[in-house]
Amino acid sequence: MKDPHTDRATQNRVMAVFESSAAVFDLPKAATLEDLAGRLAHLSEGHDGALVSIDVRVGSRHATRLRGSAAC
Repeated sequence: MKDPHTDRATQNRVMAVFESSAAVFDLPKAATLEDLAGRLAHLSEGHDGALVSIDVRVGSRHATRLRGSAAC
């Protein structure tokens, strides 16, 4: 049985903040920016308001956060 904390360390944790809600999801460590963009496009269809910001935690639980805002 795998340790869930070990599995989580191999994921990229993403939080997408919309004007009226937020979504948190994991992407595989090998995910590309194209994968992230596709997931965000899919999420945007089901959330009200514009995408305000995206926080990405890459790799491990102790990794540096990348912050940016989406200006589309």
